[in-house]
Amino acid sequence: MRDVARLIDKPHSFIQKVESLERRLDVHEYVQYCKALKVDPLDAG
Repeated sequence: MRDVARLIDKPHSFIQKVESLERRLDVHEYVQYCKALKVDPLDAG
């Protein structure tokens, strides 16, 4: 979580909330998240 948070310039608590479904991503955040994970945003959904 910390590595992904660093890659998208967010606190690790942000990633934890997304992963535990406490927070949803907007489109821009989703694309950043996918890029950090090296996943095509069109394939990840």
